[in-house]
Amino acid sequence: MGDEQMLDYQSAEDAKKADASTAEEKEGAQGEQNQASKREAEKKYTDEDVDRIIAKKITAERRKMQKLFQEEQQESDLEIRERKVLERELKADAKDALIRDGFPSSLADVMTYSTKEACERSYKEITSVFREAMSKELKRRLGGPEPRAGASFNQDRALLHAFSPKSRQ
Repeated sequence: MGDEQMLDYQSAEDAKKADASTAEEKEGAQGEQNQASKREAEKKYTDEDVDRIIAKKITAERRKMQKLFQEEQQESDLEIRERKVLERELKADAKDALIRDGFPSSLADVMTYSTKEACERSYKEITSVFREAMSKELKRRLGGPEPRAGASFNQDRALLHAFSPKSRQ
């Protein structure tokens, strides 16, 4: 009897498996029908509808990009104006400093005005080069020939000579 019970038990399990596979097949068939109906519902758009939807989205994106481009353009215009104002202010300050320190204000034309630090560096370099050039030129002009040794100037003799009767004639 043990063998018969075993066979009955296996038959029962086989029947359960068969029922389960039948249920799975039914669910699978229903799932396929649901998917098919979803596909049919999704395919309600015609090619013209899809083209129209895509065109609308492209137009919206173009508007966004154009707006961003215009904002960036405005920012760059503002940056350019700010840079020019900064340059004018730095140049005016540099001219004042040059005049105050005894240099010609025309040196301001050769300075760098990209940033305040660059302007200060440029001011230091230009003034030191100008000082050095002026010093060399001054030494050259004042250098001249050295006075001769032993020649003395007698003021009394010069006065007598200037007012002597011979010099009046």
